[in-house]
Amino acid sequence: MINKKIIVVDDEDAIREMVIDTLDAAGFMAIGCADTDEGYERIVKSNPDLAILDVKMPSVGGVELCRMLRANPKTKHIPIIMLTVEATETDKVIGLGIGADDYIVKPFSPKELVARIKSLLRRSDSADEKTCGAVISIPGLEINLDSQTVTCAKKQVALRPKEFDLLVLFIKKPNVVLDRSFILENVFGYKIPISTRTIDTHIKNLRHALGTFGKKIKTVFGRGFKFVP
Repeated sequence: MINKKIIVVDDEDAIREMVIDTLDAAGFMAIGCADTDEGYERIVKSNPDLAILDVKMPSVGGVELCRMLRANPKTKHIPIIMLTVEATETDKVIGLGIGADDYIVKPFSPKELVARIKSLLRRSDSADEKTCGAVISIPGLEINLDSQTVTCAKKQVALRPKEFDLLVLFIKKPNVVLDRSFILENVFGYKIPISTRTIDTHIKNLRHALGTFGKKIKTVFGRGFKFVP
């Protein structure tokens, strides 16, 4: 994790400086931006290993900034953590639904923040280290683990990082019911209480992206989800 570059975009000076100090102490190289315009420009130019965005900021705001980063081919791969002052379901679902990889509610402990960051970076590094050309193929679907691309019905499908991880998990465990706790631990990478709606939102997005093939991901009421080839 040493020397990983992280950009922090938050208009609150005290919060931004606290996060930067925390990251510096943990061995990261942290860069702060006070607004979304500066944040977007800096992220595009410097290609950081991870970005931390406050949800509510002047100008376009953190949610729209996240959308912009996911829409840009140069930045769509960057792991994103959203910061919010509201522990409401709406903020959580919106933050993750537009492409963020994680959220954390203010106030938060430095230890929790660093743990979340390390979890995301581990998954990112693991994806980068995969053997070139590693491909999972089943009828109608091809997943390239190296390039993190998905081809469904001979068409390339754009998936967000969490959706890609979900799909790989389902494909590797066909006909197995996966409960929400298992999905949380194996896709989100840590064990904390999380909104049921958040996991459901990611699965809904995955089904939609896969079109007809998405119907193979079944809901098992009261138990979880399973992929039926």
